[in-house]
Amino acid sequence: MSLTIAAEFDAIEALAAELDALAAELDDDARLCRSTAVSLGTAAGPDVGERAGAAGAGWGGLLDLVAQHTGALAGTLRSAVASYRLTDAVLADRVLARRQGTAPR
Repeated sequence: MSLTIAAEFDAIEALAAELDALAAELDDDARLCRSTAVSLGTAAGPDVGERAGAAGAGWGGLLDLVAQHTGALAGTLRSAVASYRLTDAVLADRVLARRQGTAPR
């Protein structure tokens, strides 16, 4: 059984742009967490400060990872749209050539 899938390429590209913006925001937040982790580590006492600093660094690392994957997803979506558009253009050229009787054999 064959299924038809319809995709709105402009909407997918808009989503990719939003994901890029989100990735940039997450990257900024990751840097802020890592910076704050250092401050927490020195501002609180030795025991509490060490744990607070480690927690802040952990959150920074997590946000960095999410930012990287969000950016990668945006790139994948853009590449998929470009590939589908290219394939669609090639197929359209073939159909047009056949209609005009100039199809290569």
